[in-house]
Amino acid sequence: MNRIQVLFISLTMTVATVGAAEAGFWQQLAPEERRAAGLDQLTPEQQAALDQLAGRYAREGARKVREQAKQEARAEVKQEVREEVKQEMKAEEKMRDVATEGLLVDHKETVIRSRIEGSFNGWSGATVFRLENGQTWVQSNSNDSMWFPTKESPMVEIRPSKLGGWKLYLLEEDGLWVRVRRVD
Repeated sequence: MNRIQVLFISLTMTVATVGAAEAGFWQQLAPEERRAAGLDQLTPEQQAALDQLAGRYAREGARKVREQAKQEARAEVKQEVREEVKQEMKAEEKMRDVATEGLLVDHKETVIRSRIEGSFNGWSGATVFRLENGQTWVQSNSNDSMWFPTKESPMVEIRPSKLGGWKLYLLEEDGLWVRVRRVD
């Protein structure tokens, strides 16, 4: 059973305790319990005060349990996110290694320059970019599309993106780029 389930059960039990305290602590005690605790001598006003104190105690306990459950859940989520980010960073590093396979480069300074083989007039969501250097890249964002007049073997640069992954820049079309990933 994981922590969240345990916390949920604890919270449920505390809420049940609060509900019981709301019904009246005094009424929940058996006569022998009252006698054993010396409470059978209390006046009705003292009994009401005891019920009020028990109710406040139960509500405060429930509040503390809820707050603790929230804090633990937040900490667990933060840890999961950290692990996810760590895994993504490892995957990006592997992608960079694949992208620059056979090249002796510093990844922070990596720029791959080549030409697209043959005629080229844009991208449409799953465009494959075959480069003259033998590498093959594919468009990684299927929602992007761009069309322009056909060019023969345009010069491109592929650079690491600051947010991870790679961007293919068309050098002859100032400012045009598309996200890509290497497939070969």
